[in-house]
Amino acid sequence: MLEVKTGAFDSSHLRGLLEFCRRYPRYRPLVVTAVDDESLVTRLGLPEVSWSEFLLNGPPVSEQAKK
Repeated sequence: MLEVKTGAFDSSHLRGLLEFCRRYPRYRPLVVTAVDDESLVTRLGLPEVSWSEFLLNGPPVSEQAKK
């Protein structure tokens, strides 16, 4: 599942995603953000990628998927 955030947002905007991850710990989310908005998502412990990076390279490959 992808969560796309553009424009200003705070941790309350990710509340639903965080709750879903708490209930389903095997789920690996990815938050697509605007360039320079990655720090909040990283502080919350969620994987993130800027939208431009996502469009150029697709979703990042996790270490688990490489095995």
